[in-house]
Amino acid sequence: MGVHCLQASFSGGEVSPAVQARIDSPAYSSWLKTARNFFVHPQGGASNRPGTIFMGQAKYKDKPCRVIPFVLGENESYVLEFGEKYLRIYTPGGQLLTAAGAPYELATPYLAAEVAQVNYAQYDQTLFLVHSNYPPKQLTRLTDGTFELKEVPLKYGPFMLSNTDESKKLRLIPYNEAASSDGVKATLTFQPIIYPNLAVLGYFNNVWFYSGKDYGFDIAALVSAFNQEFGAQGFSAVNLGGIIKIESPQATGGACNGLQLVLEYRNSFTRPAVLTVAQALSGGANKGELIPSGENKFLLESDFDFFQPGHTGGKFALTHAVESQYLTGTLGYQSVSKTLKSGGSWQLRTSGVWSGQLVLEKSADGGKTWKKVKYFSRADGEENFNALGHLEDTADMYYLRVSSNTLNGEAGFELQADAFIQEGIVTVEGYLNARQAVVRTERQVAFPDWTDDWAEGSFSPLSGYPACVFFYQDRLGLAGTRREAQTVWFSKTGAHCDFGHSRDNLAANDAISVNLSGKKLNAIHGAAVCGRLMLFTAGSEWTLSSSGALTPTNIQVAQQGERGASRTAPILVGNRALFVQARGGCVRDLFYDYNTAAYIGNDLTLLAKHLFFNREVAELCYQQEPDNLVWCVLDDGTALTLTYLPEQNLCAWTRHDTQGLFKSVCCVPNRGYDEVWFVVARQNGYFVERLARRLASKEPQDQVFLDASVSLKSETPFTRLGGLSHLEGLCVGVLADGNVLSPQVVKNGEITLPRAVTCAHAGLLFTAELATLPPALVYADGTAADRKKRFSGVSVKLLDSRGGQIGTDETHLTELLQRTDEPFNAPIALKTGDYVMSLSGSHTLSPSVIFRQTDPLPVTLLSLITR
Repeated sequence: MGVHCLQASFSGGEVSPAVQARIDSPAYSSWLKTARNFFVHPQGGASNRPGTIFMGQAKYKDKPCRVIPFVLGENESYVLEFGEKYLRIYTPGGQLLTAAGAPYELATPYLAAEVAQVNYAQYDQTLFLVHSNYPPKQLTRLTDGTFELKEVPLKYGPFMLSNTDESKKLRLIPYNEAASSDGVKATLTFQPIIYPNLAVLGYFNNVWFYSGKDYGFDIAALVSAFNQEFGAQGFSAVNLGGIIKIESPQATGGACNGLQLVLEYRNSFTRPAVLTVAQALSGGANKGELIPSGENKFLLESDFDFFQPGHTGGKFALTHAVESQYLTGTLGYQSVSKTLKSGGSWQLRTSGVWSGQLVLEKSADGGKTWKKVKYFSRADGEENFNALGHLEDTADMYYLRVSSNTLNGEAGFELQADAFIQEGIVTVEGYLNARQAVVRTERQVAFPDWTDDWAEGSFSPLSGYPACVFFYQDRLGLAGTRREAQTVWFSKTGAHCDFGHSRDNLAANDAISVNLSGKKLNAIHGAAVCGRLMLFTAGSEWTLSSSGALTPTNIQVAQQGERGASRTAPILVGNRALFVQARGGCVRDLFYDYNTAAYIGNDLTLLAKHLFFNREVAELCYQQEPDNLVWCVLDDGTALTLTYLPEQNLCAWTRHDTQGLFKSVCCVPNRGYDEVWFVVARQNGYFVERLARRLASKEPQDQVFLDASVSLKSETPFTRLGGLSHLEGLCVGVLADGNVLSPQVVKNGEITLPRAVTCAHAGLLFTAELATLPPALVYADGTAADRKKRFSGVSVKLLDSRGGQIGTDETHLTELLQRTDEPFNAPIALKTGDYVMSLSGSHTLSPSVIFRQTDPLPVTLLSLITR
């Protein structure tokens, strides 16, 4: 009995074998067994992906890098290549160059293994960059083609909670002579990952010293091997019951900072590493290192062992109570009074018989420079002054004095300043010993007296730096250091570098810090702003909002779930946030549901779990135009696309591969569509590539379906195509004047075509394949799922397509014949229509139709009818 089965849509995408038996599902008829190098359109059809255009080779052939978008408008966007301590810049037209023709490059502090953890947020023409090991940076576009990368000039904070131990005190004293620091060991303490099914190799400072005898991780054996190899150099390792601690020699601890212990986990010793974990020593200081004295330098002292080399670069706040101060005296011709300290409020009374002018002056730098605040002019017979005033409403401390200009007689005066609390701020510039550090002042400290009212800065090499950055209600937001993993800091409103606060009462625009108080210590991994601020931690999801403008007294924090998120940055799709769940193998959405009045979400990978098995999502980006695609790069080098249109209940996964490994992905807007950029690791190095626009033209000669491709179009016919040095020695596919030519091997960066052409594309070939599931047939006597069936034919509806093979057996596919009345040697135009094919195959329980495209040409399948 013949049966015609229609698959009118492919909107279910590729599904896992675990659900392929669910013929009872209403969506079964839209599912696919395989969707390789295809993506699904929101309308239900499926197209093979376009090829990629070679944009440039990364600086280092053997070190990973990533791409980051920097968008300044619809007509100006850049893609940044971040690699080992550098960044390079690309535009849609190519790589940015200097006047000398070299790649435009800026130095960065990030190592190759760290660039994947760089988090970023853009404000106007500045891109803010954060990493937990480095102070926040900002990249600014100065003019077209000119950029500047510098440290974000954070001021006045933020700080940890103030000290509560009255026995621990700090003070600030002058520092007049150069001093040398004590030596401090560089250390590394960490809990290693243990995989019972993987073997471990250990390297220290690029020297191999350990390989496990068996699978699993013998920590005691690794520690013993380390001490045998490096003990004579002064290094030592101990096993603290599942935790490894390594110390450097004390005198040369500073020189050992950054030395890495690398652990490679392998399925066997002869195979490449499945996972590589690098840990670095830190916190060391060299003995005898001189720290010179200079202007505005002081010694910060503690009365207990406290300071470490990792405090260098961090801040401290020392708070003193300054009592009301009173100054009286007389002034004659061109004279100056003594000084007093003021937090802002002052009162001046004059007495005596005098005429002329008095001036109230202030100094914000301890009396080095003075500015005039107010003039008091008096003529003979006029009353004396009794004036009140307030200086700028800040937390600075001022010195006040009274001076006279042209004065006749003697003027008596009484100058008074109200009591105030002074929070002095210093920045550590060098470590001396456990009780002394060299600092410079950012805001004056009131007295050189001991105080137990002090606070340590939140950011330093010891405490770590923010791992997450965002903007919310015109405030710069930073979150998640190593020591304060659950804390969020907001700058002042409109002042993105100022984390200070008012002296007496909190102002509405003051900086804010918020701690997420959950059941466990879960570090903040990401943030997204969609009405409210969504915060994603390692174990939960939170929202932060306010009724009106965000102020220190108007904050609402709520936990919305306990799924947890990985460190992959979340993205926004419409009014929904997409994030990678903790452990890295699941993509979820999060949005506010008005029916339940709560934030809810879905597991978007539920039907395609096989694509994520033992894999982690490394990066996400969203290509809105033209097909609502979410691109994912996995840690194994595979790329996935999710056609995501929640209002239509559309969630379709497909997978993509190439002759290499996808390592990074980002998206920037262009006219009429969004460009997708990749970093791809290929045989000849790391390449920066841009996904070609699909069907930018419907002319057959304009189709780009080759990877790492190079194109040439000319009015003058040519036979040589150059610019292929990045594919030297590789076999490349060629599309010339709309015709597919035999593959060629690149020699000396070029290929020779068999005949002269005016348009040619050359690049790496890839195969696109789509396979259907068995039809869900039901006969009068029950299901046909357990009965053998055979496909005798198929009808394919194609749109703007050319080429392709179809069949039921991967080794026996029949090519679609599409040439009709085109002139000899003229390219076949892209076709739209129905193609009816006979199929040969055997009876099986699970027959499948396979469509494969091996030519560098477009195909779009709208439906399949099998017989």
